[in-house]
Amino acid sequence: MKKITSFLITFVLIVYANISLANFVDGKDYVTLDKPVKTATGDKIEVRELFWYYCPHCYNIEPMLKGWVKKLPESAEFIRHPAVYSDRWLNGAIFYYVLEQLGEVDRLHGKLMEAIHLHNTAFIDQEDFVNWLEDNGVDKKLGNSAFKSFSVRIKVNKAKVNTAKYKTKGVPVIVINGKYWTDAKHAGSESRMFKVADFLIQEESK
Repeated sequence: MKKITSFLITFVLIVYANISLANFVDGKDYVTLDKPVKTATGDKIEVRELFWYYCPHCYNIEPMLKGWVKKLPESAEFIRHPAVYSDRWLNGAIFYYVLEQLGEVDRLHGKLMEAIHLHNTAFIDQEDFVNWLEDNGVDKKLGNSAFKSFSVRIKVNKAKVNTAKYKTKGVPVIVINGKYWTDAKHAGSESRMFKVADFLIQEESK
């Protein structure tokens, strides 16, 4: 009897989950791009987060995002994309690609968000950021070199061009396979945004 009850509960939960997923509507819960953007993950489904270090919402969802990314299927690959909507957003992109060039994204990405939002650290110029890197164990010479590097400049310019292609108006945004994107406004909440993204990943897996 217990086994039958357990089976029925599981069955109902699965059916309910499928019904919930089926309720996501194009144009309401997510946006389909008229022109898909080229992906960078080969045969894997690209899962791209558009973010900005100075965005409080990006900071707030970071713990949730990290947990969600760990549960992505093997068929999907996660990419961070520092959004650049105007010159005011440039430093955020520079910071990210400097960390990437230094191989420090995993260790310092979250710490940088905390420095900005939790400790109110002001990063006015290159010196401020490089000094922060040094305080966090990065050689100052390497930090300055990365900040001024041609490769970082190229990646920042590319991020600016590609941000426009997604036709979004703010962050955080999750883009699935260059075809669809969702955000808290469309999904209804930050937590539901990840459920919509899960649905879109499933759609692209078919």
